[in-house]
Amino acid sequence: MVNKKKAIEDTWQFHHIHTNFPQNAVRVLGHPNMYVALWSRNDRAIMGLAWNDCGVVQCAFAADQKVFRGMDVEGGAIHLLIYKGNHVTNQFYYEWLSLAKWKVERNGKRERVQCGASTPIFWREKGVLGNYDSDQQKATFAIGNQYCEVSDLATLGNMLVLIRNIDGGPPGCTCPQCIADADQASHKLLMVNDWGDFCCGNQWPADKPIMRALNRPMNTPSGPQDHFVALWYRHGKPLMGRAWNDNGKINASFVDSNHEFTGKIIGSMQMLVELPATAAGFEYCWLPYEQASRYIDKDFAPVHMNHVAPCVIHIDNFELLGSVNLKKEIAEVAFDGRVMTLEGARIRMLKVLCRKDRDDTMVI
Repeated sequence: MVNKKKAIEDTWQFHHIHTNFPQNAVRVLGHPNMYVALWSRNDRAIMGLAWNDCGVVQCAFAADQKVFRGMDVEGGAIHLLIYKGNHVTNQFYYEWLSLAKWKVERNGKRERVQCGASTPIFWREKGVLGNYDSDQQKATFAIGNQYCEVSDLATLGNMLVLIRNIDGGPPGCTCPQCIADADQASHKLLMVNDWGDFCCGNQWPADKPIMRALNRPMNTPSGPQDHFVALWYRHGKPLMGRAWNDNGKINASFVDSNHEFTGKIIGSMQMLVELPATAAGFEYCWLPYEQASRYIDKDFAPVHMNHVAPCVIHIDNFELLGSVNLKKEIAEVAFDGRVMTLEGARIRMLKVLCRKDRDDTMVI
């Protein structure tokens, strides 16, 4: 019997706006809250941007000289691009490649992701995801509430389009096949933090190593407890906090505007997956704030979003994983609804999560 390979195809998952964000959605590399979305408008496919806000799906599309955001999208539902498994189970992986490079290097091993004439395209200089129409050779973007259209070929050539790569594994892949076959493995390092999508109240993930604070249990008011690095977006604002295994379920705590948010109100969130240093090109370490905040021209830098970084905070002889604002020099954490804040000299020795470059890194 002939062993036929399955046809390679994308998985577009139907999703209602303002509902919990799903797992395994495809995002722009290095942009943990920028996901590939598809909307069908008047029988025409339009690629756009989706993001997680307050644990639910939000989106923006540019079409017909207008910007459509959230519930402005007709039907109140979109499709999100989903990638479960790895390049072995799917026979491909996604990568972002400049449009100009793809046109030169397309060789049967790289296929552009598209629906009709539409392809996801990322404008690096503007930091925005939009739609590329290959028939009209133009790209459209929703930049805030402004519709933007680009047709200059040189500008388009520098933008990144989403590609299916069927040749080997992606950068940083540590699957058994890539470990065993060094010739097939990518020789590029990942060099980005891996934020996995999860949902509060769901089963604790057993298949991914989540970053644990100080790599040991914290001395909390409730006794020893492992705290894990978590990220949540509230009204577009990234919040660092902690997650923990609550009797086999995911729970988390974040602070915003002097209030604690915890439990199922969080909805979808992210946790930091700890990658092997040999695949990532860096290793994680916890450094005193006094050292971590002075990272210019150093071989380390805090893991932060908008200057907010994970930080182990000491309160009344107890330890809790919270956050520190490197710009405002304020650390905050909550426990049982009580929000605690430290600033000035009191934060100097608090441990902040950092990334340290490795000179000895080799691809597995």
